[in-house]
Amino acid sequence: MLRKVMPLLLGAAVGLLVGWGAVRLFEQGSGEIEAIRGAAGAFGAWTPAIVLAAAALMAMFAILLHEFGHILGALAVRSVVTRLYWGPFIVLFPERRIRFTFRNKWFFGAMQADLQPYRDEASFRQAIRAQRFVSAAGPAFSLLTGLAAYVFAPQLWSLAGLYAVLSIGIGLATLLSDGVNTVLLGRRNHALVLGWTVLIQGKRIDEDKLAFLQTAARAYLRELAATPPKSAGAGRELNDLYVLYYVKWMGGREEEAGVRQLTAEAEAAWNEASAAKLPKARRDALLMVLGEEVVRLQGKREEEQAQALYARLEPHSGSSGKPSPLLLKARAVVQRQDGPAAEYLRWIRSLSGDVASYGVFLRIEEQQLRRGGLLNNEGGI
Repeated sequence: MLRKVMPLLLGAAVGLLVGWGAVRLFEQGSGEIEAIRGAAGAFGAWTPAIVLAAAALMAMFAILLHEFGHILGALAVRSVVTRLYWGPFIVLFPERRIRFTFRNKWFFGAMQADLQPYRDEASFRQAIRAQRFVSAAGPAFSLLTGLAAYVFAPQLWSLAGLYAVLSIGIGLATLLSDGVNTVLLGRRNHALVLGWTVLIQGKRIDEDKLAFLQTAARAYLRELAATPPKSAGAGRELNDLYVLYYVKWMGGREEEAGVRQLTAEAEAAWNEASAAKLPKARRDALLMVLGEEVVRLQGKREEEQAQALYARLEPHSGSSGKPSPLLLKARAVVQRQDGPAAEYLRWIRSLSGDVASYGVFLRIEEQQLRRGGLLNNEGGI
């Protein structure tokens, strides 16, 4: 939890400091320090508590307006807003209800908008452009409203002035998250991964989207296989591995030459590197790709190769001696056991929540396991 929150806290702190410094550049001897000292004398011993409480409330208000900026961006491009997370409140727009919980994973603000419908290259590009606009709208709205508040604030040490500093700080800080995401979505692999991720997280499969993503992902991998990695030691980008995983996941037993080449590269990267020293995200991505390779080999009755590959993956698949759930499917297929298969499906169900149901992912994985002769004595979804 700390590792997830720390970048946000550091970004907010840096943004706040930069925002404060930027605002102070406009002061030019305006007597602001004297005004602050006068306010401190007026509040007496309660000044720190009042200032902290006002700052906390204003920060939450600034966060709410930041998310409102995302919502305005979504409305502008006609995307459907589905969720708003703010403090203990979760607003579920399609369900028209509000949940209240202090266990909100996105306590410090988030929103969710559906990816627009698409079925071909033109509509997919339009959907990605809309998503980039939604991502950029939050920081832009924070910066614009923060600057406007500063212009009309009677002094920096006022509610409007406090909002100006906090909003500018949030706007600058979220350039490291929303802003970077806006830029990266302009890259083909990031756009494809977003499409696949949204697809499998849904409750029902969209056949038009699935057909397009399969075609587009295979075409991207053909081009990728024709180009060497940027550096010999770095391997392929993380999102390239995710695209490879999705193609192998839905591709069946027979694969194109480019997919086989990239799979061989992933296997070589796993063999050459120390799995324990790999970054977790890269280790998991390689496990996903090579786990599907185990399933493919087993399906083609190449059992010795499947078992050999699984044996190389299994000892280093998890942390603290606990096997990774990402390898449960491969274990079930290699060992021909319903236990790991059922455990794998339970793990997928545990991912379900307000943001994503993973219903499509669960249904397809269960179908694949059943086609492989597993779970014949297990109940349905």
